Amino acid sequence: MRFVFFLTFCFVLAAAFAAGLAGTYKGTYSGSAGASGDIVVALKQADDGAWTSEVTFTLNEANVKTKVTSLKVDGAKVKIVYEFDLDGNGLESTLTGELKDALLAGDYHTRTTADGSAVDEGTWKGTAQ
Repeated sequence: MRFVFFLTFCFVLAAAFAAGLAGTYKGTYSGSAGASGDIVVALKQADDGAWTSEVTFTLNEANVKTKVTSLKVDGAKVKIVYEFDLDGNGLESTLTGELKDALLAGDYHTRTTADGSAVDEGTWKGTAQ
C-alpha cells in the first residue's frame, strides 16, 4: 500500500513540475555565426497532458515564424524542433532548454533541411511572462 501511494505521489509531483513549464518565455538568442535577436517560446499543456509549442524569433529585425515539428517535455527540460524558411532556404532548428526559477535557457543548433548541413549554433534564454 505504501508503495502504491509513493508511486502515485511521484506521478503527481512529476506532472505538476512539468506543468510549471507552461507559459510564454521572452528573451534573446546569440549564435556563433553572428546571428542574434529576440526569441519567444510558448508552451501549452492540454487537459489530456499533450504539449504544444510556438516559437518565433527576429533576424535582422524581421519576425520569423516557425512550424514546430517535434516537442518533448521531460520534467524541467524541453526539446523543440522547428522548421522555417529564410530567403527561400529551408532550415531546421533544434532548441533545448531547462527551466530554473523563471528562466528557461539552453542552446540551439540550426541546419539546412536540404542536406543537413550545419548553419548556426548558439545559446538562448527567455524569462516567463
